[in-house]
This record gives sequence, structure tokens and C-alpha cells, in this order.
Amino acid sequence: MTAWPWQFPPALTAPLAVQRIQLELLLEKTGPVRILSPIPFATPLAIVFYWKWASSLPLVWLGLFYAAVLLTYLRRRRLAARGPLQDHELSAVLRGRVRDIFLLGAMWGAAPWLLSAHRSVDGLLLISLFIIGAISLGSAIVSTHRQTIAAFSVPAAAGMVSACVWHGGLVGWVLAFCMALFLAMTLKWTFQQADLLAQSLTVRFEKEDLARRLAQQVALVENANREKSRFLASASHDLRQPLHAISLFTSVLERARLDADSARTVARLGHSVRVLNQSLDTMLDISRLDAGAVQPRLAPLRVHELFLSLSHTFSGSAQARDLQIRFRAPGDLAVVSDAQLLTRLLGNLIDNAIKYTRRGGVLIAARSGAPAAREGWACFEVIDTGIGIAAEHQQRVFDEFYQLANPQRDRAHGLGIGLSIVKRLSGLLDHPIALVSAPQRGTRFRVWVRRAAALDAPRPADAGRAPAAPAEQQLPRHVLVIDDEPVGREALALLLSSCGCTVYPAGDLGQARQLLDRHPIEAVVSDFRLPGEGNGLDHLLALRRASPRLRTVLVTGETAPQRIADIKASGVPYLHKPVRAQQLMDALAGTVVAPPAM
Repeated sequence: MTAWPWQFPPALTAPLAVQRIQLELLLEKTGPVRILSPIPFATPLAIVFYWKWASSLPLVWLGLFYAAVLLTYLRRRRLAARGPLQDHELSAVLRGRVRDIFLLGAMWGAAPWLLSAHRSVDGLLLISLFIIGAISLGSAIVSTHRQTIAAFSVPAAAGMVSACVWHGGLVGWVLAFCMALFLAMTLKWTFQQADLLAQSLTVRFEKEDLARRLAQQVALVENANREKSRFLASASHDLRQPLHAISLFTSVLERARLDADSARTVARLGHSVRVLNQSLDTMLDISRLDAGAVQPRLAPLRVHELFLSLSHTFSGSAQARDLQIRFRAPGDLAVVSDAQLLTRLLGNLIDNAIKYTRRGGVLIAARSGAPAAREGWACFEVIDTGIGIAAEHQQRVFDEFYQLANPQRDRAHGLGIGLSIVKRLSGLLDHPIALVSAPQRGTRFRVWVRRAAALDAPRPADAGRAPAAPAEQQLPRHVLVIDDEPVGREALALLLSSCGCTVYPAGDLGQARQLLDRHPIEAVVSDFRLPGEGNGLDHLLALRRASPRLRTVLVTGETAPQRIADIKASGVPYLHKPVRAQQLMDALAGTVVAPPAM
């Protein structure tokens, strides 16, 4: 197929989706009925010139015009009967429509010659009106493509211009010039309309493609986040199981009578185990916060009691670094928050302040009035005299694993996740946070929490009393330990035996039932995952129903939100692996029900 000179080469064709829309618009505008619309205009025109010149040429032109219109009409009907077009058919169909439109334009271009309009000025003026009208209307109808515009307008105008030039004279040359100028202006305007349509469609499909790719990327990110959460949840048990055993064995060694060198080695081992446990817990906390597995339970709480708890936790680490740490708050100040999550938020800020302060100290203050507080809010401030944070780093310090002054990734400074947890907790609790800092001058974090009505002061005898460690006489004498992991079972047995308990280990529920029938068991410590269909939680619930006075403790490495929710709802005291010795003693003594929320 020979391309018309006004057609674009294949390399310049519009994208496929744009081509489809342009062709659909063209087919809609050049439907079968609209193709027949020139007949009422061509027929009287041919009759007028037939009467004027008494020549058969106008009738010949009218017959050819009818034949061209009929042929175009039949092709359009056949095209409509084919149904939806396939992608590979678009170019061929467009070429076919260009041929048909060119044929109609050529019929109008032949009109000045076959109607003998060039013989007189009257004829030229009359036919020029029809040609101008046909070009104006036709180019507007086929304005979806440059090819179709040119295919109709150029042959129609060329015939009129050549007839005017042939007639000659002032009128002929003026009409030829005006017709050529009209053609140029029409092509320029309609080409702009076609280009604007193509550009608009291109932008539309680019935006749709961008939105689709963005949605795909969002879906991929969300899927990756879910996969990360599922991986951490499934891998948590396997990671915690050996760490659990190491922690318990270390606790046994710490309780043993060792020489000074061995005791120092065991102390270092215990410290390393605790650091590893904290790192694992921190990474899992991030995953749980991102997955929405942590939901706050807002309630009024006294700031004085909150500060007492934080003081017990961080006074030792501050003293070890020769730093002063002070807590200041009005005695009756109360706020509305989740006690455990707010403790974690402030604790991460305090821990961060202690790590990055070499001299001086840390002040933790709560204010209920100006200038720090807002109306109806209390302002918590954590102020240190540490290394400070430059302005360009103050936003990035809330990103995961971003640390200042720690290029060697010294684990003594943590993982760089603490402030990212603070940011997530701030959003979760709706506690706005602000940072003010200057290098070498220290840092001030502010956290705003809604105030609560003043609460009754605690009884003096109970105020600030730290929970006492259970005496070994409070522990049950006979303890059943159920764990399918031999190492974990042995570690629990050794620890409890070192505390004076008689331990009966079982690897599955069948052995556990036999031991319960044979021995005076007073307490049961069970792992959650056990061989067979049942699990440790179901077994402990059955034991509590059968023997309400039997002490039960569930030990689990599960982190899946729904599983943890089920365990909490059961009311069975539970501990997360790796279990610290003191936690286990407290649980068996009945002084601890469940671990913190995070």
C-alpha cells in the first residue's frame, strides 16, 4: 500500500491506546448516516449547472459523486458489522478510512471542472461557496487525525484553486489566492485540534499508566510489608527458642557459686544475652507497630507513678555513666494515655539521651502550664546536655537505623531504631512530638499528652514501692515443665531446680498427663507449641478448669497479633521467650500476670 504524502510514517504513529480512541472518534463522526449527508447539497448544485450549460458533464459528476458516497457508505456499514476492532487492525482500518475520505474530497475537487464552473465568474463564485462549506464542515468532522483532514481538504481545495487559475483574470486570481489562504488556515487550525486531542489522550493514558504502576508499587510494598510481618512472626519462635535456652542457662550460672573470674565471664555473657534479646524485641516492635498489631488502651494515669517507674529503670544506667538524672512533675498531674506505650515512648527518649550524653545529665520534666504546655495538654520534656543534633539531621534521626556519631555501628549505642519507635508511638497515641537541638549544646524532646482530671493520691505506704522479688519459699515445690525442645526443657528444669523446686519434665501432653497423675504437681509451665493437635494454652485451660488452685504459666515465642490476642483473652499468665529468670520466678509466685504490651 502506497502511503499518502500527508500520512505520518509508522515510526511517528501515536501509542496504541491513543490510536484506538482517535479511530473510535473518527468512526463515530463518520457513521453511515453522516456519509450520506452531502447528497442533498451536491444534487441541486449539479442540476443548476446542468440547466445553465445544458451539458451532460454535471450529470456525470453527480453520478460519480453518488458512486463514491455509496462505496464509502457500504465500506462503513461493513466495518460497523465487524464488531470491536483488534489492536493489530487499527492501522489498516485507519488507512481504509483515509482512502474513503480522500475519495469524497476528490469528488468535490473535480466539481469546478466537471460542472464547467470555470467558464464564468458566477459559476466560480457559486461553486466556491459550496467548496468552502464542504471543506469547513468536512475538516471539522474528520479532525481526529492530520491524515484525514488533509485527505479531504487538500484535493477539494486543489480543484477549486486550479479552476480559478485556469479562468484567469483579476477575479480568478483573487479567488485562487483566497481559496489557498483559506486552505492553509483551515489546515493549521484543524491540525492544532488533532494534535491537541492526541496530546490530551497521551497525557490521560500516561496518568492512568502512572496511577496503575503506582497502585502496583503500593500493592508490592504492602505485600512486602505483610510478608515481612509473616516472616518475623514465623521466624520469631525459631529465633527465640535457642535464645530462651541460653538465657535460662546463663541465669543458672549466675546463681551458681563461681570464682571471681568465672563470675565476671558469666556476667558478661548475661549482658550479651540481654542486649541480643533487646535487639530482637526492638525489631519485632517495629514490625508489630507497622502491622497495626499494637492498639492503645487509653486511661487516666498519674505522672508521678510513671516517673517513679522510669526512675527505677534508668537511674542505674545513668549512674554507670556518671550522669545525673532528675525527674520533675507536679504531684497531682494526671494525663490520658496508655501507660505501657507512654512508658515505652518516654523510655526510648531517656535511653537515647543517656547514650549520647558524655557529661552533665538528663532532666525529665512534665509541665501543665505555659510556656511549654498547650491548653488542656501536659508537656513532657526530655532534656540532655549531650552531643546535640545538627539541623540537617533532625528529621532523619526518626528513620530506622539512622545514627549520629556511630559510623562503626557500635552496638553499645543500640540499633538506631529507638526514635523510629518513638515516632510511630507518637502517631499511634496522638501525642505530638517536637525536637529542639544544637550541636554540642544538648537536645530537648517535647511530647504533648492530653491532661486528665486530678486523681486521688496513692496511699503513702504504697507510693513508689518497687515490687519485691519473691522469696524461694513462695515458689511452688513441685513444678511440671512441658516443652518439646529438649534444650529448652532442660534449661527450665535446671533453673527451677537451682531455686529449690522439684521439676518433672515432659516432652508432650501424653507424658504430662502421666506425671500429673503420679506426682503432687503444684504448678505447670508449658510451651505454647507442642507436638500433636493440641497446644499448651488449651492444655493449661483444661487444667485450670479441673484444678483451679493449680498455678499455670504459658511460655511462648509467638508474635502473631491474633495469637497474642487469644492468649491474652484466655486469662492464663504468659511470658515471652526468651524468659528472664526473675520473670519466671514472679510468674510462679503469682505476682506477674502478663508481660508488657510491647
